[in-house]
Amino acid sequence: MVMAINYYYFRKQNIIKSHYILADIKLQDSKIKTLREIMSDKLMLYGANGYTARLIIKELIGTGIKPVLAGRNQVKISALADKHGFDHSIFALDDTDVIGENLADVTVLINAAGPYSQTAKPFIDSCLSSKTHYIDITGEIDVFVYAESKNRDAEEAGIILCPGTGFDVIPTDCLSYLLKEKLPDATELNICFFSENGRPSIGTAKTSIEGLANGGRIRSNGIIKHVPLAHAVKEIDYGQGPKMAMSIPWGDVATAYYSTGIPNITVYTPRPQKGINKIKRQRKWLFFMKLGIVQNFIKNKLDKKIVNGGDSDEKRAQSKMWVWAEVKNDSGQLYSGKFQVANGYDVTGFGAMAVAKYLLEKEIAGGYYTPSKLMGPDILDSLPGFSGIEYSNN
Repeated sequence: MVMAINYYYFRKQNIIKSHYILADIKLQDSKIKTLREIMSDKLMLYGANGYTARLIIKELIGTGIKPVLAGRNQVKISALADKHGFDHSIFALDDTDVIGENLADVTVLINAAGPYSQTAKPFIDSCLSSKTHYIDITGEIDVFVYAESKNRDAEEAGIILCPGTGFDVIPTDCLSYLLKEKLPDATELNICFFSENGRPSIGTAKTSIEGLANGGRIRSNGIIKHVPLAHAVKEIDYGQGPKMAMSIPWGDVATAYYSTGIPNITVYTPRPQKGINKIKRQRKWLFFMKLGIVQNFIKNKLDKKIVNGGDSDEKRAQSKMWVWAEVKNDSGQLYSGKFQVANGYDVTGFGAMAVAKYLLEKEIAGGYYTPSKLMGPDILDSLPGFSGIEYSNN
């Protein structure tokens, strides 16, 4: 499913240029906090009544962390907090002073309220003022671009900005990092993932609908460029035999560049050739997706189709994600890797918890980080259902 790319407040150029600044970050610069420091720290989970947030809460409870549950819905948030015995906070994101007041004594914020094209910027700006570490579970390219643009501000504030701490983008980001280590002169990176027996949550589905009209994006020669949906088509064997796949505008177009410096990046998802051809034929009609009446019609249908916010625990247990990536250098040398992990939402619940816990326990130099740069690629080993990486240099 293509994540939404909404330009509500982000840069509106047709070509977005980013700079590769993270190669020299040293993980060993971190140090473990004292027990007193850890006990005094506070974690806030915003959007706590959402489908994925409930999975994050489950993971946090398992580690003994008691978050402050926050969001806009007084009834749902307070009921959830009472159920678990947690503190709660109710506030919207249209007043920066109110956001700042609620973040004043918060050490780490997990933003689980999408669409992140509308929630990330006010939170990031407020976190810079309140000196609160910011993480979220987005896969939206522009959120990563905006967070990276605030690297210098985050360094000065001494806080961590690390969006994308779920399935978007921990597994793909770490695999990209590891492949770059195996082929240091790589100039091209292709990434593909596939959800087996899983479906999107209601929030992901609605965000995807919002982004359809904006087409696709790739990174070419270090620059993020707008391209049509299914701009590139490639046959990929991600572990189930060769399958046709089409390019999509995924977060790794931004983050994999920050993690590896590889200048040419395309992200794919499998789709039958018939489906790819259909999407290509429908490109000229996608501008209708910008109309509010069309958006609302489709979202209402999704509300009826996706019950309880997403798949049940039992359904997710029967699902897994396939992840593949390939790097290539100018001489044509190839290196690829592939693996499986559990359902993407279970990976997201675990990933957000793991990164939040890491930030609560350690002192790290401030700045923008990708997951692989913050935690190191070995976080893959702890992801639910991780199969181990199968490498190939054919």
